[in-house]
Amino acid sequence: MTATISSPEQVSRSRLTRERDDALTVDPVIRAGLTRRHRERTANPARVAVLVALWAAATLVIALVPDTDAYIVHGQLPLAVLGAVITVGLAVTWLVALRPVGPRRLAVSRWLGHWSSWWIAAAVVLAVWDVATAKTGWGKPPYVPPPGQLFTEAWADRGLLGSSIGHSAGLLALGLLIGGTAGLATGLWMGWSRQAGYWINPIVKYIGPVPTLAWIPIVFIAFPNTFWAAVFLVSLTVWFPMTVLTNAGIRSVPKEYFDVCQTLGASNRFLIFKVSLPAALPNIFTGIFMALPTAFVTLTIAETMGVNSGLGWYINWKKGWSAYPAMYAAIAVMVIFCGSLLTLELAIRNRVLAWQKDLTRW
Repeated sequence: MTATISSPEQVSRSRLTRERDDALTVDPVIRAGLTRRHRERTANPARVAVLVALWAAATLVIALVPDTDAYIVHGQLPLAVLGAVITVGLAVTWLVALRPVGPRRLAVSRWLGHWSSWWIAAAVVLAVWDVATAKTGWGKPPYVPPPGQLFTEAWADRGLLGSSIGHSAGLLALGLLIGGTAGLATGLWMGWSRQAGYWINPIVKYIGPVPTLAWIPIVFIAFPNTFWAAVFLVSLTVWFPMTVLTNAGIRSVPKEYFDVCQTLGASNRFLIFKVSLPAALPNIFTGIFMALPTAFVTLTIAETMGVNSGLGWYINWKKGWSAYPAMYAAIAVMVIFCGSLLTLELAIRNRVLAWQKDLTRW
């Protein structure tokens, strides 16, 4: 067994490093910064208490304060029940998070600490909205309905609203699948083949940026029914960003990767599916992120102008009948639907690209 003998220079350097670390630790400013940076971001008991109290107060205002007699107010009881359920749920979550012992309790405490400000803001907005409409009558229906009326209108029309959500989801899924697959294949082909890039690049530059509204007169004549015309419009909208960013991702792969793999005898198939596509994944996910909002816009336009079902059609139909509470309820459903899809896409991206150091986490 051999012993490692340190030189006097190494001993001196180690001693200086230790003294520097001790001095930094003693400095109160640095210590406070390190403590703040590495502190576990769990729920703040005072803030959570305020949160539960605000939701309880908002529920009591909705249930006990008399409604205005300027017009008939709908949906106060369901709204009060919803507020009570949220209050009890937040209180139970608070009890779970009080002692963050174990991974599950710690996860609950982190969630509550991260989202407590949003829940406080939601309670304040709900209370102010209800007071301004149902209690005082400042907001005149049907243009500014009470919040509870949105729930009652959505529940009363749940059959048609549910079928509209299903139709929009199916149309969007088809458009994303066709456009995303075509964009991925086109971008990969352009990035891998110089000749393909020569012929396809001008087409992408001149056709891709054309607004969706410009294609509607041609598309609804060229396709046998409005559904497939809408699918084509959504696919075209998704195809452009997917093609551009996949092509950019393939072309940005360092040439050294290919040189090393070819030296070891890799085939073109290996270079495409094991080198090019994995290296281009950050660009591909960015293309999906950019394609989703434009796909939502195209979907709404297509359903408004030609398709006889879907959330866009439902919103336009209710607006034509001046049924503004139902229209607002459908808009709220669309916001939740679109936001959930974007959140899901970003969660998948963060999971797949966990190896990427400089990835912005959403």
